[in-house]
Formats: sequence, C-alpha cells, structure tokens
Amino acid sequence: MIGFGKKKKEQNTCMIMDSLSKVLAKGRLEKPQGDGFLRVKVTEGSIRDVLRTNKVQIVPSQEDQPATLGRVVDCDDNDVISFTPLRELKGEEARTNLRMPVDFTSYAYPLGTADKTRSAIRANDLSGGGIAFYCAREFAPGDQLEVVIPITRTAPLLLKCQILRKGGANGEYTLYAAKFLDIIDEEESLVREAVFRAQLQHIRDRQAS
Repeated sequence: MIGFGKKKKEQNTCMIMDSLSKVLAKGRLEKPQGDGFLRVKVTEGSIRDVLRTNKVQIVPSQEDQPATLGRVVDCDDNDVISFTPLRELKGEEARTNLRMPVDFTSYAYPLGTADKTRSAIRANDLSGGGIAFYCAREFAPGDQLEVVIPITRTAPLLLKCQILRKGGANGEYTLYAAKFLDIIDEEESLVREAVFRAQLQHIRDRQAS
C-alpha cells in the first residue's frame, strides 16, 4: 500500500524490481487485454533500467494481489511496459523477495536466556519475512529474540524472530539475518507498507541525485 493512514489508497500500484530485489521503478498495473501479457505504466523510476533487465519482479502494493516474476517484452510511447508472466511469487518467497535496504537504529530483547538486557541494533534490510541487522551482542543461529520495528505508520512493532545465520563483521558489530516468527497478517501488512514506503523514497532520492 503506497497510501498510508487515512488517505485513500492508490489503486493498482506496484514496484518493479530486479532478481536481487533492487527497486527499478514504480508503476500502475493496466487492465488485462486478453492477450496474456501483464502491462505496467511506469510513473516513477527508470524505464531504461527495467528494459535492460531480462526478468523482473512485479510486486503489487495491495496484499490481495500476487507478486509475479515476468520477462520484459517491450515498451510503448506511453511508458507502458509489457511483460510475459512466468510464475507467481507466493508465501515465503514473496515475503523474502520484498526486501529493502533500510537504515534505522532500534533494540533487540533476547528470549530464553537469563540475561534479558536489551541490545542496540542497526537495521540493514527489512522484508515481510524477516530482518537483517548489526549488533555488538553475540547471537547464534537458532537464538530467539524480539526486535522493535520503529518505521511502521502506527506505533512501533515488537516482533519475535529467530536468528538464521551470522554474516560479516563491521568493527565490533556483527551482521545477523533473522526470520520473523508467529507474525500475524496485520503485522505483516504494516511491515509491507513500511518496506514500500522505503522503496518509493529510494526511487525519489535516486531521481533527485
């Protein structure tokens, strides 16, 4: 959802991303014409970047519309790009692919340990399926904790997650990848909104630079 709060939601908006979930453009899904193609009118971002990408992810802003992996066909004079749909992105794959680099500080609260002291974290990326963050505290794969997500449109969310793996270190801080546990639909929707908002701002910042 690109519209937030009590504003009217924009209808049929979507993000076009490459296979690594880099945001290329924002657009509007066009009505089907019965020829099997999926069409998106690009409203922000780089049409050139989309056309140079063979396979893209087309991710609608509305939760009830499936994300689709598509192959670029062509673009008309009205900035409408045609795609051949390859397959839908469902479930965990869709949540994981909807990932966006983020940069915010927050806190993590360990679970199942005697030391409940909160630890400061710096988020690296966020999706509907999990979060990657830097932290000076030592965690191991399988550890469970609660993290505060402060960038949602309502109050900050406290979400339970589990460490999947450790990444590289940046000084005294280690990168951790974690998946959300027991996340309900409303919470996932709020995270999805926050990710889309970050994606849209990323496009605008890139165009302004």
